[in-house]
Amino acid sequence: MKALAFSLALMAGASLALAASAQPGGPPPGPQPPNLVDMPGNTGKAHLTVTSAEVKTDVLIPHDNSSFGKSLSPQVTWTKGPASTKSYVVAMEDSDAQARGAPITHWVAFNIPASVTSLPAGLPPQGTAAVPAGMVFANNIRGQAAYMGPGTPPKATHHYHLEVLAIDTTLPLTTGASRADVANAIQGHVVGTGEVVGLFTGPERPAGAPGGGPPPATK
Repeated sequence: MKALAFSLALMAGASLALAASAQPGGPPPGPQPPNLVDMPGNTGKAHLTVTSAEVKTDVLIPHDNSSFGKSLSPQVTWTKGPASTKSYVVAMEDSDAQARGAPITHWVAFNIPASVTSLPAGLPPQGTAAVPAGMVFANNIRGQAAYMGPGTPPKATHHYHLEVLAIDTTLPLTTGASRADVANAIQGHVVGTGEVVGLFTGPERPAGAPGGGPPPATK
């Protein structure tokens, strides 16, 4: 039953991403808020080279990593941060859509140990890959402490930023923290950043397919 409930939530997430966009293929309403790596105080830090088997520069993200497929989290690898690095944050955000004053947040994981420089594909709950000791999941836009794949509007192509931030501390947050909680906690502690930007084009929906509603309330 838990698996069924989570699958239904992922389907709702695809609809939410559609609803959060201004219109299929169109720009978001008003200025797009910055991604985590571009927030004030987080730029101009040491460069981390980020690579992924599934998220590649200007290449379409595989269907299985989207909300229309299995919503499996992508593999990601990054170069080691500066000597002051105590932990890493990994996130994936849609820079072409927003909700509640932030880019659509598909994934945020924090307190990844400084000794870790990669995450395997298919982390729980959708997959069965091992989670590094100490790593904590924050909530995505659906209020789930998990990865949520792209749910791009029909025929539109959005940019998905797979980001890694080196932090000079561990964050005093717990599972289910919000994206805003993480953004606030890392202020003044970011010592390195990097990202790779992939694409996803939303498939056509059948006529009369259910649409999304407003984003649900989250903490």
